[in-house]
Amino acid sequence: MGLDSINFATNNISRNQNIESSQSPKKDNTGDLTHFSENDIDQMMIGKYHSELLKERTGHHLLLTAHRGMGPTSVFGQTFPKDYLPENSLQSIKHAILQGADAIEIDIFKSADGIIVVTHDDEIWRNEFGADKKGGNLPAGETKNSYLVGKRTVDELKNISIGPNGETMPTLSEVLEMVGNANEVLAKNNKTQVVLNIELKDASAIAETIDLLSETFSQNSGVCLNNIVFCSFHHQALISLKDAAEERGLNDIRIAPGIKTSDLFGKENVNADFSLKPNAEYQANNIQQLKQLVEGNGFTGYDGILWDIRNPLIELALANNKEIHASTSDFRQYGENRDFANTLLEISKRVDTFFKCDNIDDARKVLLESSILMSGIGIQMMHKNLESGEDSFYFYQPRDQQDNSHLLREGIKKPPSFSTWLAINS
Repeated sequence: MGLDSINFATNNISRNQNIESSQSPKKDNTGDLTHFSENDIDQMMIGKYHSELLKERTGHHLLLTAHRGMGPTSVFGQTFPKDYLPENSLQSIKHAILQGADAIEIDIFKSADGIIVVTHDDEIWRNEFGADKKGGNLPAGETKNSYLVGKRTVDELKNISIGPNGETMPTLSEVLEMVGNANEVLAKNNKTQVVLNIELKDASAIAETIDLLSETFSQNSGVCLNNIVFCSFHHQALISLKDAAEERGLNDIRIAPGIKTSDLFGKENVNADFSLKPNAEYQANNIQQLKQLVEGNGFTGYDGILWDIRNPLIELALANNKEIHASTSDFRQYGENRDFANTLLEISKRVDTFFKCDNIDDARKVLLESSILMSGIGIQMMHKNLESGEDSFYFYQPRDQQDNSHLLREGIKKPPSFSTWLAINS
């Protein structure tokens, strides 16, 4: 049985399930992306049904996080790919919600007038359509140093395109409203609500972020503390954020500090492209420091790169009931290699795992199929649809399904970036 033969009983969960809508949802033609039409709600329920299939197969321990909505588009350079929604846009985030994402990951900065905005980079020139990563094609009189999020008001930022169809940088308030509205719909239909994973990129944005969350919690029933997880590579900022939250009565805030490859293996064992040098292993002192960071500050998890995660980190999480957030660039460059999928399935056997991926639907299909193969017996007949639309049947005999524990002892190889892989395979 393959994924396309599952495909996923979609017709059985349409309107005949008496799906409820949120109170007075605005229609799409209002242009308000933060609300959900009847058609949106139908898609959301179908997406959630698909995600529930994966959670059922993993004991509800593996959850899919939409990385920047529908994935990083800034990696493509100056030419914006027309087939991709721009990262961190409302359009991208909404599409991921409709795909059934368990969580949404976004990145935040503070504008010049103190508004929290959602963008992966402080450098607007990396996000504006038509500008390259070196700062080319900037407006007259601007430089890379002057053309920053923190130097522009939110109104100025709203006049800068981040995609080819006029998409603009959203505020955190808009994203909170969208996720809150989605969660109200999901709660009415007895579905698990969406978690918002906020990466704090701007350490100066703490006070404004906490103010906004406190206000939102009191006004939007779909946004609550349990549905927010903060992460950041600015560890001291996370400590300050937790202190600020507790001062406002927001206790037990969920925080998973970001872990760089060098935090685990030591800078001396990491190449310039962030791949590992031969025989690199976790450094005992580094692991102890991470443990002190998380345990000493009451944080709730670890946020690392998938190919860096090995047994000692999982054991830390397991021993202290912490969750793991595992990220990777787009998984498609793995090709037929299932190491990424099998690693995630192995991790989720032991701890709650959020997988940050660039396309919820694609990742879910691969993970579901991998879970079927891992638990299969003997030779299995598989079915897939080819790009031509034709059916393809083949036989599969799993050889390594009995024990994938070596993946967590030795780690998996870092793949090429998706943009590099795409250029090679185009």
